[in-house]
Amino acid sequence: MRLRARFEQRDLVAELKLAVKMTGASVLAWWLGTLAGEPRPIFAALIPFVAMSGDPFASVSISVERVLGVFVGVALGAALLRLEIGLLGTVACAVAAGTLVGVLLRVGATPNVEPAVSALFLIAFGAASTFHSGFARLWETAIGAAVAILVAVLVWPPDPVRELEHRLRRLRQELGADLAAVADDLSSASGVVAGRLDDLRAHSLEAVRDYLDLDRARRALRWNPLRRKDIPVLAGVEERVRLAGRLYRHARAVARDVLDTDTLRGSASGNRLATLTREIAEAADLELRAEPSGRARSRAEARLAATDAPDEDALVVRAQLRQMLADIRAGVPSR
Repeated sequence: MRLRARFEQRDLVAELKLAVKMTGASVLAWWLGTLAGEPRPIFAALIPFVAMSGDPFASVSISVERVLGVFVGVALGAALLRLEIGLLGTVACAVAAGTLVGVLLRVGATPNVEPAVSALFLIAFGAASTFHSGFARLWETAIGAAVAILVAVLVWPPDPVRELEHRLRRLRQELGADLAAVADDLSSASGVVAGRLDDLRAHSLEAVRDYLDLDRARRALRWNPLRRKDIPVLAGVEERVRLAGRLYRHARAVARDVLDTDTLRGSASGNRLATLTREIAEAADLELRAEPSGRARSRAEARLAATDAPDEDALVVRAQLRQMLADIRAGVPSR
């Protein structure tokens, strides 16, 4: 089921566009390399495939670390081929040095393999037997990098706002379903929360990751001249992503508390808290859709005031629900 859900979440149109951009940039870089005098500019064509990514929050969707890795690998391979240490020694040195450099030029949390791969590629290609030809490979790489950056910026540039809105829609739907499950368990002791607690935790972690991606989204907009006009729009989306993160933190706590309270579920107090949960879920859904939620909030606030907490278990759940309502009230002050 999770594999199916992951497949359904893929943006196949975006992936097809990325494939077209990579192919077009690679062919263009090859053609420009031949115009520069290289009959087989393989490294110029290689860079777009190495550097371009589908990350909507990457600056112009280019991995600078991978580009630098290719440059370093080409230079390393060219230098090693000038040494008289035999093919096996050249390969061993290329792998060792490339791996060490890759640790410094890591991509995210993992070492960058491009220095070692590019050095090995150059050695196998056998094109850098002289200083001049090795220098030419560096120029090929520069041509490929320039083409990759221009194509990434000008052709279907990444859209951080659209990606955040897509994630926010997913979070909103998941939050509604999770709160509905909590309300159902509170009113009827159905035990549904126990069956979806792991999914709820995963949804909460997704909300945290989306929150942490906000800085990357802002940087991506600033670095892309075709998307800078979306910066004002991003501000509103940011507020709602932050709100979703706060709501999920409390929703996760409510679910855990409900699961730990046998006496509350199915009781009269549990039924009242279930009704309150549904009204808070309605207000949250409206707020996360950037629609007026004043009436729904007022109903939930009146319900909260009328809902007692006869024991400690009910008091704990009610406190979390009250905090969720306070977060919704403060979510977008302008509405």
